[in-house]
Amino acid sequence: MNSLKMLGLAAVAAVALMALVGSTASATVLCKAAEGETCATGSAYPEKTTIEAKLVAGTKAKLVTTFKTIECSKSSVKGETSAEEAEPLTGPEGTLTFEECNCEVKVLKVGKLSTVHIAGTNNGTLSSTGNESTVTCSTIFGSVHCIYATENTDVGTLTGGNPAKLKAEAVIPRLTTNGLCSEQSEWSAEYEVTAPKPLFIVTRTANVECVEKAKGNYTNEEDCTYTRNKEPEKGTWERFPA
Repeated sequence: MNSLKMLGLAAVAAVALMALVGSTASATVLCKAAEGETCATGSAYPEKTTIEAKLVAGTKAKLVTTFKTIECSKSSVKGETSAEEAEPLTGPEGTLTFEECNCEVKVLKVGKLSTVHIAGTNNGTLSSTGNESTVTCSTIFGSVHCIYATENTDVGTLTGGNPAKLKAEAVIPRLTTNGLCSEQSEWSAEYEVTAPKPLFIVTRTANVECVEKAKGNYTNEEDCTYTRNKEPEKGTWERFPA
């Protein structure tokens, strides 16, 4: 076989290898029963599972500012999952309430919560984006109105169990409002997940193969992930199995 023909076969083989590329990716999963850091077979909570939580009995949600510490005796969270598994696992806007407070507290925008599994545990970190809450308090300086907002803000930890617990500890910046408002507030609260029970935050590792559907430049494994399978200007790829 001449050198030119061998070179052509080598090029064809290289193209064939590039058309089927394996990648390993992890996803966060909420489940009923954990086996180590993974979900027991058939135990994953499906997409659109409703999650509800309320303040642990005898505790208060607190928002510490420079002008006042706002305390609420009642608070609840409710939302649903947008997928069975994802990284991060995010929920659409749900509801967030604060009642029996020493100031007026209103949630203008609930925003979205997302969780990512913490390695070596059955827990997850929580982050919030797009939440806007307003507080109006009477002080010696008159009425003070402040708005605090999250943007990819780390808000605490979701600890798996029966029931699961949500411990909120977050520093939340303010939007431009009253000059007496502090630049940021410190939010703390402890919630008990009332549904579903039990709830564990685990991981699922999947072997993913990217199969070329149209001509394009597939350059590295980062272009083939568990949750993203289409790259701008790099052709169209799909996960296999889908």
